Amino acid sequence: MGTGKNLFHLFCKRSQGALFLPQFLFPAGIGIHAVRESRRMLSVTDLMPTSTNSADSSPTADTGMSRGHYRRMSSFNREFPDIPVLQFDSKGDKLDPDKPKLRIRTLTWNIAGHQPKEDLTDVLGLAPERESTPDGSASSSADIVNEGKPEADLIAIGFQELSASPAAPVMESVIMSEIWTTTLKKRMSSQDYVLLQSIRLQGIVLFVFSKSRHLKYVRYMDTAYLRLGASGWWGNKGAVGISFEIYDVTLCFVNSHLSPHDHAFKDRVKNHRQILRDMVFVGGRTDTSCILEHDYAVWLGDFNFRIEGISQDKTLHYIESQKWPQLLKHDQLHRAAFVEGAFSTFQEGKIEFPPTYKFVTGTSIYDTRNPAKIRRPSYCDRILWRTRTDARKAALIEYTSHMNHQISDHKPVTAVLEIALGSEQEQYVVFDPIDRWFVGQHGYFRYSAKPGTFYSAWDWIGLYKASYTSFDEYVT
Repeated sequence: MGTGKNLFHLFCKRSQGALFLPQFLFPAGIGIHAVRESRRMLSVTDLMPTSTNSADSSPTADTGMSRGHYRRMSSFNREFPDIPVLQFDSKGDKLDPDKPKLRIRTLTWNIAGHQPKEDLTDVLGLAPERESTPDGSASSSADIVNEGKPEADLIAIGFQELSASPAAPVMESVIMSEIWTTTLKKRMSSQDYVLLQSIRLQGIVLFVFSKSRHLKYVRYMDTAYLRLGASGWWGNKGAVGISFEIYDVTLCFVNSHLSPHDHAFKDRVKNHRQILRDMVFVGGRTDTSCILEHDYAVWLGDFNFRIEGISQDKTLHYIESQKWPQLLKHDQLHRAAFVEGAFSTFQEGKIEFPPTYKFVTGTSIYDTRNPAKIRRPSYCDRILWRTRTDARKAALIEYTSHMNHQISDHKPVTAVLEIALGSEQEQYVVFDPIDRWFVGQHGYFRYSAKPGTFYSAWDWIGLYKASYTSFDEYVT
């Protein structure tokens, strides 16, 4: 059969048993919460950066907001001056070039019930697939947009509306999820990415892929979901999340699809608070059971916040003239942040691309066909991030949309972040080299664990073929 190290991979997965479920307190207008940890109560400041530059949290001239507009929108900041609002136009932190870091690529896309019919190279940030030409030279069917760029260590992909209709049979979402999963695994495995974890709630799905070299350092993996449709009984709207520890930092990815339509602003703000309050990770670390307790949290999705207060013609004029600051002055997410305190302590990069909704499917033309059902172009699709303390730093490398994709009435949005790691890079479990295994005979291996490692009845060791594409593909 040959040497096992050439055919199989061995991994030890860490888990834990029963955990304490934190209790949350959400007064009107703010997501303050207290979490019991090691028998002490944490204040809201324990879950935020220890120092905040108030100038960074305030609107600037780049946002296109007048002073009068800011005064009308800053009620949250006046009521809670010590809590930073969602920081727009952020570049993140400056990372030490000599310290270890991870590059994370994130993608959010409302696919409106469509199958993968387009080349996904650019949105996934992958090197183009090469094809042989008749003269023997290499060519690519994709734009060479990613050549020369560093590859991401982790790629998080969030889709919404796997099925186009909220009333569609659940099986439709299941089938569509399988189609997209198969497509992504095949494309990603060709460049040494492995599906670390995925979770689906009806039409909302989240995938996290990792370069295979990092898998030995992943622990405490867990998932969570929250239904928000039909007063919490239906999952056409809601959120899914994936939590884990990699090296010595904890990461959380959240993909959400919030309430639609212009008039549902208050519902979207309420959705955001429900997700922070009720999405709980119960199978991972005891100290990262909620989103805000992670060292790094990335929140992406179709937030459905709309452009308001201006006509469709004025909106299109701003788009044609690329006056993004003036357009964003009418963005509901800005109002949600400054008036309602939504997404407090999160950051978003500077938006320098057109609104990503709503297009005529199959084109890059905004949908203005039905005057009775006017939907102004809007920035529905967003990616935010957050660091828990000043010791954890994240830098935004790229934030953009991809207007060339036309299978949906939404355009995909991607962001690239680099996050700082600590000094702890040691494997918790190390397997000794395997000599030979033979067909029909027992195969044995030995491993050692780092001193002080906590053992659990939920720990397990998996045997994988060398060609595996997902953690779920273990042989035994």
